[in-house]
Amino acid sequence: MAYSLFIDADVILDELLARHPFHLQSHALFVAESQSKLVMFTSASIILNVQYIAAKFVGRAEAKEVIKKILLYLKICITTKHHLEQGFNSSFTDTEDAVQYYSAVDNPAIDFFISRNLKDYKNADKQLQVISPTAFLKLM
Repeated sequence: MAYSLFIDADVILDELLARHPFHLQSHALFVAESQSKLVMFTSASIILNVQYIAAKFVGRAEAKEVIKKILLYLKICITTKHHLEQGFNSSFTDTEDAVQYYSAVDNPAIDFFISRNLKDYKNADKQLQVISPTAFLKLM
């Protein structure tokens, strides 16, 4: 069975920028996706945020090119007004994290929310399990 994962910005940045020591785990997820062992989702706003951050490290042109490549691996979750309302009404410390979480929750195909920043999701309502790339790879 192929798992479906929502991939948070930190994991995508680990892959794009080869951030040590996290790159090994993020890369393993992308390899598993290329082998059809899992399906990866993210949101449009995460892609835009990742591009903005990556551009600071590798320049705008290269960031744009790596984003085009990474999009080959990712499906995009829809974010609606309802998700925004849930995020702004949640007990999450960071509203953006809440909106990502609720966008993922509403996609019935998604099995896990993958992030290294587990503390950012401590107020998640447990509708969707939030785990690290390392924990997911052990589970897989």
